[in-house]
Order: sequence, then structure tokens, then C-alpha cells
Amino acid sequence: MGSLHLLRFGALLLCTLHLVSAQTALPNCSYPAVYGFGDSLTDVGNGIAAFPEKFQHCEEDPYGVTFPMHAADRFTDGKMFIDFLAFGVRRRPTYAVLRGTAGDFTYGTNFAASGGPARPVKVWNSDDKFTTPFSLEVQQQWFQRYKIRLWFYESPVYNPNGRLVQSLPKLANISASLYTVWAGYQDYFFSLYDKKLTVGQTLKIVPDVVKAIEEHIEKMLAVVEYTPPGFPSMLMPPAKEILIQNQLPLGCVPAMLTLYGGSKAKYDEYGCLSSLNKISEAHNTLLGLKVEELRKKYPDAKLYYGDVYAVYTDILKEPAKYNVTAPLKACCGVGGDYNFNKDVWCGQSGTVEGKFVNLTSTYCADPVSTLSWDGIHTSNTVNKALATAFLTGKHIYPEGGLKCNADFKFWEART
Repeated sequence: MGSLHLLRFGALLLCTLHLVSAQTALPNCSYPAVYGFGDSLTDVGNGIAAFPEKFQHCEEDPYGVTFPMHAADRFTDGKMFIDFLAFGVRRRPTYAVLRGTAGDFTYGTNFAASGGPARPVKVWNSDDKFTTPFSLEVQQQWFQRYKIRLWFYESPVYNPNGRLVQSLPKLANISASLYTVWAGYQDYFFSLYDKKLTVGQTLKIVPDVVKAIEEHIEKMLAVVEYTPPGFPSMLMPPAKEILIQNQLPLGCVPAMLTLYGGSKAKYDEYGCLSSLNKISEAHNTLLGLKVEELRKKYPDAKLYYGDVYAVYTDILKEPAKYNVTAPLKACCGVGGDYNFNKDVWCGQSGTVEGKFVNLTSTYCADPVSTLSWDGIHTSNTVNKALATAFLTGKHIYPEGGLKCNADFKFWEART
């Protein structure tokens, strides 16, 4: 082949490759709004809005030390998973639906509530340290009512000339928004922490927990009929795109390691409690099967299964890759092998082993180095790793996940 032909062939090949690349380029991750359901791993203020004294420490130092440099109603040192997710799809962090001041609901709402289990609450004791009555069932009621309020604000009859002004997503965009459901941690953790159930008994509640999550998702996907007073019936739009997350390995949580560890306990290769991890594994297996069934039942919906357990395990396998040096210790805590004491939590002060400790200002030198912020909740490091994985198509199913080009420029933002 002559040199002229080679040049022409090369130019044609480059042109072809460019066209293929252009055709396969991923679109930007962008949704009108982001909505979250679950417990304290997703809550950004509902728990403390309802029960200020019970959850006051999430509004006190040193919570929020990584972001936004002060306590911001989140049970972590920085951003929650849903914060990273919202940034990744070109939106701002969501605000709690129960928050009445300084909230920006332009790009969605957060329905998750600290202490809220997946299962319906039949009997509730307000003195229980972790619990609230805000189960997925209640959060679902908030969501359905929220859609009615969107309609109300848009109604030319109830809101002539736009007199009731509030920055909200459009009702029509409900089906185009992104939803995340991360529930069940409260059901298992509280039962184990306060020893309401044994490890074996906790394993037996897995089917009920997963069933509650499944029912919640089905209600989100359902088209609900609503009849405004004096108006004909109308159909409220459903959710169409939902990320359902499984459970992190319970046996790797510092509080659980402190309470259930010891010479008779069995540990895996990472130093986590094997018996507690079996609870997470059972939950995750059953949840994965239910998500697959829901996909078949609702073929028009996009249901993603986010494997939190796998991302967490990735970090345990290669902690240095994530700058983690103390994967099984709490950053903000005191005492024992795991830096956790049941009597003095992060954000509190007290006496431990005859010494006064102040956890309102004391925490580990480098919060990035741990997977648990306070011995109970995931750290900014874990939350970032989860969002990074899912937005880049790793450990999210079907393969490729959201299949869009995420925005990572706010990943390290401090304010």
C-alpha cells in the first residue's frame, strides 16, 4: 500500500474512531431532584427536627468537622452518601422534610429519619436511645403527601397567580427524579446494641425487614389516585428510577465489635465478627432476589442494586488505597480496641476508666483514616467511596448502573 493510501486509511480510521467515541460517550448525570429514604445513614435532619433532645449531638461539635466545618444534622464527620450522590448528579444536598427553617427544597427532599426502621412501628418507647416511629411506612406517607403539596403549589385554583411562592421541583418531574432507599440498618443495629434480640434472633427478622423494604419500593412505583376536594380524581406520578442499597457488614462496626467481640468470638480475615456479618449477608442475598423480582414486575422502572457490602469489603482489602489506617476503629470515640465506649459517645463528655474525656472537641488526628466516624455511623470516607463506586458503575447492578458521566468537583469541598 502506498504512502498516500496509508495516510487516507489512517485519516478514515481516526474519523471512524471519533464517531464511535461520540456515539458511546455517556451523558451527564443530571436529574431534576434527588430523594432519600432510610435511617441515620441517610438522614440530614428529620430525626433532630422531631426529637431535638434525643438527637442533639448531631447538631453539636465535632460532627461535621470535615464538611461543612460545623455540625449540620448529619451523623458523620462530613458528607452523607446522599450528599455525594446529589453532588454527583449536579444537584445540591437535600434538606429534611421536617425542617422548617433555612431549607432549600429546589432539588428534592430527604425523607430518611434517624431511628426509623424498615419495618412498621407498632409499639414505640420514646425513651429508647435510637428509635423513632418514622419507619419506611411513615416516610412513604410523607412522600405521598409531598406530591399532593407539589400539586397544590402548582394549582391555579388553590394558588392563583403564584401567590404561594416556594422553590420546589415540578410534580411532573417526580418520575424523572432519582431516589435512594437505604434501610434496615436500624432494625438490626438497635436490636443488637440494646440486646433486645440475640444474634440468632436478629438473623430471623431478616425476611420481615426485606419485606418492608420491598413493600416500600412497590408503593413508590405505584400510580396513586388522588381526588382533591371539588375536583375530579387525578393520578399522582410514581418514582421510576430507584437505587436500593444493601447492608454494610455489621460485624465490622466498632460498636458491634466492642459489644460482641472477645476470646470466644469468631473473626474473619479482616478482624470483623463472622456471626454478625452473616446477618448482613442474609439480608443482602434476599434483598437482591427481591429487587430482581421487582424488575420483572415493573419493566418500565429502573431499579439499581447498590452493593454497599462489596464497597466496604474493597476498602478492607486495600485500606491504603483509600488512605485508611484504622478500618475497625471509630474516629470520634474513646476506649478499648475499637475506640468506642457505650457510656460516652461522640459529642459528649464523661468519665471512662477513671479519666475525664471530652468528645465534643476530641477526635482522631485524621478522620479520613477511619470507616466509622462515631463507632456507629459510616464516615465521610465510606460515604464517598460508595457514591464514587455507584456513579462509576462499580458494585451496582445491572452492570454499569446509572450509565452517566458524574460530576466529582465537590467531592473534597470543605464548605
